[in-house]
Amino acid sequence: EGYQGMRAYYARGMAFERAMIAILEADAALPRAQRRWLGDFEQPRIETHVGVSKVDLRYADVLVIEEHPPPGQPARVETFSFKSRDLAVLDEDALPVQVRTDASNAMKFYGGTLKILRDGMRQQAEVKRVRLVYEKGLLPEDPKVFGRVATDAQKRNKGVEVLSQ
Repeated sequence: EGYQGMRAYYARGMAFERAMIAILEADAALPRAQRRWLGDFEQPRIETHVGVSKVDLRYADVLVIEEHPPPGQPARVETFSFKSRDLAVLDEDALPVQVRTDASNAMKFYGGTLKILRDGMRQQAEVKRVRLVYEKGLLPEDPKVFGRVATDAQKRNKGVEVLSQ
């Protein structure tokens, strides 16, 4: 029974990740002015499970890089971290702690100056925005509760956007 629960949790997380990747790919195909997620990119290139290094090796769920940056400028890079975490079960004290911790870790591991380690993309990059995206169906029933917690986590972690989908 313990293994089945863990397996179900993992499968749910992978399904959410696949759904988010499909959303990002569809968004990238739209004209820039119509994009919800990738409007800051001219030609976004979406890569999944990309090895990045700051202090240690981590794998970003999604790394988006500008395909053809303007001459003389570094490529714009953003990362996404997807969370299929059941926040609805957390009480009013535990919820903000969890979201702040997730936001802090997202910036610590996937934001700021880091090395992209994938062949064909190897470079040092400055990631100015990390998007932490929670699965909407697993949030507290009252959307205002998550909204307040997300806003607080963003204020405490410059460069992190806390969202739900």
